Amino acid sequence: MRDRIVWVAGPLLAAAMLCAGPGLAGSRPARTETKAEARSSAKAEAKASVPAAAPVIAKGRLFAVVLGPGAAWKKGQPFKGPGLDQHRAYWKGLYAQGRVAAAGPLGDRSGLALIRAKNQNEADALLAADPAVKAKVLAEVARPYSADLISAPVLAGK
Repeated sequence: MRDRIVWVAGPLLAAAMLCAGPGLAGSRPARTETKAEARSSAKAEAKASVPAAAPVIAKGRLFAVVLGPGAAWKKGQPFKGPGLDQHRAYWKGLYAQGRVAAAGPLGDRSGLALIRAKNQNEADALLAADPAVKAKVLAEVARPYSADLISAPVLAGK
C-alpha cells in the first residue's frame, strides 16, 4: 500500500499520505477533486515552489540574552503590554537584520533571546541600544552561547 499515491486534496496531501502510510488515510475512500479544486491546488503549489528569499544572517557568534525588570520597572506591571512597544519594535528590527535566532517571554517577568554578534562588545552595544534598557525599564545581559544540540522541529513544535 505504501507505494500507491492517491489524489486526495492535492499532491502535497497525497505525498504526506505516502510518507505516513495507510494509517493516515483511514478506511474512507479518497474524494475526487473537481477541476476548479485541481486548478486551485496547482496554483497554490506553483506559489509554494517559488523559492523564498534567503534569510539575512548576521555574522558572528551566538549570545544568550536574559532580560528582566530594570530599575524603572513598575512592580506588578506585566512583562508584555503596550508599555514595551518600542522594545518589541527594536527587537523586530534586530530580527530583520538576521541577528535574532529566537526570542520571547521567559516566564512572567523576564525574556530570553539568542542573538548573533561579532563579540561581547557588540552584543552589549546591541542591548544598550534597546529603548527599554535606555529607559531602565528592562535590564539585559548577554553571555556567549554555544549551541551544541539544535533541533529545528523541536524549536518549532513540529
